[in-house]
Amino acid sequence: MIWSQAFRGVLRVVSGVVLSMVLLLSVCFPPGIAEARDQPKSTSNAKEIEELDRAAAMLYRDVMDGNIEKARSDVAEVSRWFSTGQVQAALSVEAIHVLSGSILEVQQATQSVQASPDEWVKAAANLRLAADAIAHPRQPLWQQYYKILKEDISGLNSQFAKGNMKGFAAGATVLEDHYETIRTAALISGKTTEVVRADSWISYVKGLGNQQNVDASAIRGALEQGNPTFNALFGREKDATALAPFIPYESERRAELAIGLTILLTLVYVGYRKYRSRFSL
Repeated sequence: MIWSQAFRGVLRVVSGVVLSMVLLLSVCFPPGIAEARDQPKSTSNAKEIEELDRAAAMLYRDVMDGNIEKARSDVAEVSRWFSTGQVQAALSVEAIHVLSGSILEVQQATQSVQASPDEWVKAAANLRLAADAIAHPRQPLWQQYYKILKEDISGLNSQFAKGNMKGFAAGATVLEDHYETIRTAALISGKTTEVVRADSWISYVKGLGNQQNVDASAIRGALEQGNPTFNALFGREKDATALAPFIPYESERRAELAIGLTILLTLVYVGYRKYRSRFSL
């Protein structure tokens, strides 16, 4: 048990340093480099999207610096730019839903007295990558996490080969943390089908790692689908449908329906809030 906790701690520290370097470097891009990397498609909402991206980058930097008071004002700035009609006009319904959820997550993390610094950083990183995916749709930063997730999968294979199921379970948790950091950005980039599959794969692998007496062939079969699953998510797989099923098809259908229902409920709530605000003026 102690070894497992230590192993998990080392993984989190090392991976945390790598992820922080990627995001902090993105904050430090000179304007010319950022503009060369990509441009919003519509000139009418380019300024608002750029300001949203800049505010999210500032928020991440302040969270990394431990300046939570400043981060709280940064969240308000992000929310202000997000609420503009120009920004939302450039987004799909699903993108509006997941980005609003990401903003809410940061607000809750920075306002909670019980939240840990790790939770602040994770929420801010998620929002930073999500805003960047809107501002730079052709070359989003979240694509740089491909190597990190591939190394996580390699680590799972290594722990399984050693018969170290505690290390396997710890590695699955670390992989899930890394994946959750890019999940919102991937959805904004239109990777809904690939995200549903990655969600299912990670859930399945974590479940296997937590079982007492698990069939080794089941783990081996799941691990064989790890690289193809994330190749498809990052656009490194030409035919995503060639992936062999590792979970029942109905589970994927339920996941898709759950995402759709959540989006619908969010839209109903937003409409209700706008309706109330009009009559309260």
